Amino acid sequence: MGAFYVNYTVKGADQQSVVRALSGRKAFVTPEWNGFTVVFDEESDKQDQVTIAKLAVQLSTELRSTVLALLIHDSDILWFQLYEGGKLTDQYNSAPSYFSPKSEILPPEGGDAERLCSVFQCKDDAKVERILRASYKEYPFAGDRHADLVQVLNLPTFAVGYGFRSVALDYLPEGLSAEDLATAD
Repeated sequence: MGAFYVNYTVKGADQQSVVRALSGRKAFVTPEWNGFTVVFDEESDKQDQVTIAKLAVQLSTELRSTVLALLIHDSDILWFQLYEGGKLTDQYNSAPSYFSPKSEILPPEGGDAERLCSVFQCKDDAKVERILRASYKEYPFAGDRHADLVQVLNLPTFAVGYGFRSVALDYLPEGLSAEDLATAD
């Protein structure tokens, strides 16, 4: 069985501001790291893309921030949407034909390396582009693609491999303790 997780990386909002924006939701929020805060939302763990998009829009709008909403499905798919000021500015799917009855594997679609590098102040557009365009054979595990993307964009590693369920079961990212996390509900 592969990994399943959803999380949100919020740029430019501190932990308490993010917790306030999540009022009425059950979620864990990491401390701010290098200008980023990561959210693990219970409802989003169901992997419904509409639910994920709604929360990303809400966070991006209310916090006047950039939000990278990311989903890993069965270690086979890396899907993300990027929101700036509440507007969808980029989206990506590493395996667009995954749920298709056809046996043909299509290459990844979407994802704008230049946009991502601009937003996250990365100077290596070419490396981000290689990660986004790499085939399934190069990245048989979507979490590895996610880890490489996080590394080159200098995002918090807290996001790689973790969603609400794992954090709720005390499987915490390296470097974080339960005391570091704030809860929203």
